[in-house]
Amino acid sequence: MKVTGPVLAGCVIGLIAFNMGNGAGETSDDVARGAGDGVVSDGNSADDERNSGDDDRNSGDSPGDDGTRGDDHDGEDHPGFPDTGGASVPDLPVASDGTASVTLTFDDGPHPVHTPQILDMLAAHDTTAVFCVVGEKVDERPELVRRIVAEGHTLCNHSYHHDVDLSQKPSDMIEKDLEDTLVAIEKAAPGAPVHFFRQPGMFVTAEVAPVADKYGLEILDWTVDPRDWKRPEARTIVERVTDQVHPGAVILLHDGGGDRTETVKALAQILVVLEAAGYQAVVPAPS
Repeated sequence: MKVTGPVLAGCVIGLIAFNMGNGAGETSDDVARGAGDGVVSDGNSADDERNSGDDDRNSGDSPGDDGTRGDDHDGEDHPGFPDTGGASVPDLPVASDGTASVTLTFDDGPHPVHTPQILDMLAAHDTTAVFCVVGEKVDERPELVRRIVAEGHTLCNHSYHHDVDLSQKPSDMIEKDLEDTLVAIEKAAPGAPVHFFRQPGMFVTAEVAPVADKYGLEILDWTVDPRDWKRPEARTIVERVTDQVHPGAVILLHDGGGDRTETVKALAQILVVLEAAGYQAVVPAPS
């Protein structure tokens, strides 16, 4: 990724306007839901997230503090490129050799509005990412899958129906779920490689991992969770990413599963901040 003086200057100027327009911190709803916790630690269930009152259990990816993800629901579409605001450049940690790389991942798409916005942004920054796609969404928007592949990004199998109870299903149903997703991807983008698998709702479980291995899929969990699935303000998402980021980090964001307007706004800032701090976004090479 390459950053220019005008882009960085615009980012800093935008921060002033962004801060004035958004006030300080999270909304009261975010605080009530417990948003703001730090890095994911393990892959156990979180009953408070999974039973938080959202009924559309299969539409949104909701990673929690313990590696589980609660629920979200589809929000109103917001067409057009968003007003991106800006962010200051923090002093981020670097590797011992002075370099640092991270992996950007986007779950629950493709989405007809937010996925193209994110792709446009990544292209403008000459950056590649991993898109963890849901099979039924692939069937709905095959042209977006083709665009993801054509622009050099990597695909990840994220199950067909985004079933957060996948691990509780019989092994043959788990196999069918993963296979149906691979079939949908192959139909949308023939020949496109799919190297990774990410389980809906949580870190991969012992029941699902062998099935992923059977299909030659490597597990792709995450190390940085800004909890954008709870739809905090863009500034909050940016702060959580920069607070948690480290060399080799896998950053969890969402392009689908609900209204991701704030995520898209935040990404515009995150890309500039990471570049200015000397970070490079890379896609992990499959082993």
